[in-house]
Parts: sequence; C-alpha cells; structure tokens
Amino acid sequence: MAVDHYRRDLLNLETDIKQCLQQGFPFLFFKPLIEKRFLADTREARKNRFFIMIIIAVFMYNLFLITDLEMLPDVYRAAWKIRLGIVTPLMIICMVVIRMPAFIRHLDLIADFLILISAASIIYILGLSQHPNVVHYHTGIILIVMFGSIVVRLRFWHAFSVSWLIFLLYVLTVTRIEPMPPPVMVNSSVVLFSAIIISLIANYQMENDRRVDYLRALLAEIETIRLEMSKAELEHLSSSDVLTGLANRRHFDACLDREWRMAVDYRTPLSLLFLDVDDFKAYNDHYGHQAGDVCLQKIAAVIHEKIRRPHDCCARYGGEEFVVLLSNTSEESACQIAESIRQSVEEEKLTHDHSRVSSYVTISVGVSSLTPQAGMNQSVLVELADKALYKAKEQGRNQVQMSLGGQIPDDGVV
Repeated sequence: MAVDHYRRDLLNLETDIKQCLQQGFPFLFFKPLIEKRFLADTREARKNRFFIMIIIAVFMYNLFLITDLEMLPDVYRAAWKIRLGIVTPLMIICMVVIRMPAFIRHLDLIADFLILISAASIIYILGLSQHPNVVHYHTGIILIVMFGSIVVRLRFWHAFSVSWLIFLLYVLTVTRIEPMPPPVMVNSSVVLFSAIIISLIANYQMENDRRVDYLRALLAEIETIRLEMSKAELEHLSSSDVLTGLANRRHFDACLDREWRMAVDYRTPLSLLFLDVDDFKAYNDHYGHQAGDVCLQKIAAVIHEKIRRPHDCCARYGGEEFVVLLSNTSEESACQIAESIRQSVEEEKLTHDHSRVSSYVTISVGVSSLTPQAGMNQSVLVELADKALYKAKEQGRNQVQMSLGGQIPDDGVV
C-alpha cells in the first residue's frame, strides 16, 4: 500500500513520541523532528490567537489613557503621544503583518516585541513623571506581563526571556524615580518579581499540557493511519492475486461491472484483452512449477508496466490466462496495446524449449471491443475476447486477433 510522505514521516516518529510521553520534556522541547512538526501544526492556530489578542491589547492598552490623565497629570500628554503615536500604531502594523504568509515564521518574535514594547512604554512614562501617584503605576507592567504569559500564551522560553527583560528594565528605571521612596521601590520590585514567577508557572503548565495533548493527538492519528492501512491491505489482499500481484478474478468482475455501467451511461467504447501463455503446460512439465510461477510473475510485470491508466484493470483470470480491461478505448488502440504486450513478453526471452511456436515464452491475445448498451449482457465482452483468443491459438499462436467485427453472440442480450 502506498503511504504519502506526511503519514510515513508520522509513523517513523511513533517511537520518539512515546518516549517523550514516558520520559517527559522538562525543558519544553521535543526531539528536533517532532518539535518542527509541532511548530508547523500549531502555527495557524497561534496566528489566529495572536491576531485576536492584539485587538484586545490595543483596547486594553489605550483604556489607560484615562488613568494617565488622572494619575500622572504632569506627563499625561507625553504618555498619550507614546500610547497613540508609537505603541498603538506598532500594534496595528503587527496585526497586519502576522496575516502575511512571509512573516508567519516570525509569529513568536512579533508577539515578544509587542509585549516588550508595551511594558517598556509604561516604564518610560514612569521615568518621566514626578507625581506622587507614580508609585502605583507599576501595576500596569504586572498586567502586561501576565497578559503575555497567560492570555497571549507566549511559548515558555519566549515568555521567560521577555518577562525578565521587562523586570530588568523596571529595576534600572525605578531607582531613578525620585517620588518613589526606597521601601516602595523594593515592594513594587518584589511584587513584579512575584507576578512574573506566578505567570511563568502558569505558562509552563499550560504549554506542557498543550504539548502532551499534541503528542496524544499524534498517537491517535497514528493509530487511525494503522487501522486504515490494515483495512486497505485486507481489501488489497482480497482483490489481488497472490502470485502475480495483479487483480484477481473477483476484482476483475467488479471492475467490469463498474466500467460497463460507465460506458453505458457515457456511450464510450470498452475493450478487453484476453491473454494466454502459449504451451504453458509443456513449460510447467519441463521446467517445474516453481519456474512456471516465475514465468507468470514476469509476464504479469510486463502487463502491469504497459497498462498505466488508473481506471484500467489488469487481472489474472485463471491459470496462465490474463485479462486487461481498457475503459474508453477503441478497437484500434486496444489492438496496439495488445501487440505491445505480446512483443514485450517475447523480448523477455524466457527460454521455452518445448514450445511449438518459439524457443522463448510467447503469448496469444484475443481482443474484443464494443460500445455497451442498456440491456446487453456484460459477459459478451469476455466471450468475444475468448473467441478471438481461440482464433489466435488456431492460427499459430504468438499473435493478436480481434473479434470479428464485434459480432455479439446470440445470448448477448438479456
């Protein structure tokens, strides 16, 4: 059974996936191939989530324009310019950029940048103000940190880096804010530190759970693939000939029924090649059944090589007989295909010292072609090809014969 690249690659990862689930991944990284697949599979969902989160962030960030006026009256104009003139436009630009395919690989960095620039703008505003209310303004930074880690759900190591960089910027700035007494500086720093720890713990747990769910989903998908493969393999075994790998008689009958109905509906010609190995009994008796099986396999391979269209059917009809059903194929084209197969079998040069025709294995082919009509028996096509094959045998074997004028037997109509 043919398996596409996606499924084959996934099946190859099964052992690594199970190891990840059993041993865990404390640093929130899978093995490289699984990590690459995880990021690719979750990228679209993260893009959609980030887009919505930016819209929310724009609203919440500018909601504090009101508090700028009330809490920091000495620098509110500068604060508004920063919010409305710098940060908000950047948010909107990023919101547009993440919808562009060229930037989808940089989603996490874009999200990191927005969280960092939002927090940095608040820290900068704090540094500008000399108003006593500035001691309460660090709460905005806490909200931004928690928003990035818990709501936006930055990937853990991104959240870790961004959060501590924000903390470093705050600590460096807060020491220069004159209205903030040292005890308040220490307290606000400890509060921010604690908020970062809490938000990172929550972020870690969420990403860990998300990764576990992803691995379990992959295993469920692998199980589904295996079930589908088993089902397809059973169907293939039930419809194929074990020796040659071609379709069996049962599958051929089903194909004939399907293609016959299609030909009736669309009024298209249907052709059949009936092939028989010349003097095959003598071949078996002289070279043995094992050699006979190899001979049939090589002839089947030639037939399979020549018949490439997906709706055509190559089958072992029984013993040393093969059939090829050709949909929407004219009499002339069917004869050309039959002759091509006959020549290719002869060119295989399979030694046959007991053949009445040649020193090599040869085949005889009977060809029938007709345009099926409603009420006509499907067996007509096979009977005509069988009679053409008999004629090929009568006239010396190792040749192609066409049924005479597509004459329909007396019992051709039901």
